[in-house]
Amino acid sequence: MAMPVSKDEVERVLRPWLGTLFLSANNLSELLTEKLSGYAPYRQTLESLHDELEVLLLTKLNSLTNGSLTVIPDNYRSRRLTREVIGGITDDLMGLIFDKLTPFSANFIKLNDYSMHVASINALRVLYQKYATYFEPEEFQFMISVIKGVYPPEKYESWLKE
Repeated sequence: MAMPVSKDEVERVLRPWLGTLFLSANNLSELLTEKLSGYAPYRQTLESLHDELEVLLLTKLNSLTNGSLTVIPDNYRSRRLTREVIGGITDDLMGLIFDKLTPFSANFIKLNDYSMHVASINALRVLYQKYATYFEPEEFQFMISVIKGVYPPEKYESWLKE
């Protein structure tokens, strides 16, 4: 079963990174929506989807910016799309998939394994929000300490409640 990801959801994720004007001037949102909507857990791993998204973003953004990898977001301050920024965009897009996974043991295993191999605040967020009961108490506390130790508070303060 494919994931029901809408163009509006993709644009909501991309807008803070790339800006409204940039998104309205090309078909990047449609391409990413198609890629995300085509994800099926029985056909593809989360890691391979992540890698495909990152490559698609890098090549398409490079093309759309004529190699400059610079955009002007809604705050009108130019932003260079570094590897780190593209990684952040990819993680936020992956978060759309994570949010749509039904919380049951097979998805917990996939998401938990993914979080061990890919630095992903969104994977940790969904594990924290939807899969807390799948962890032993000390494992859950360890995950919280990792989140707080690795990421700045603005990345988790809206959803990490203790």
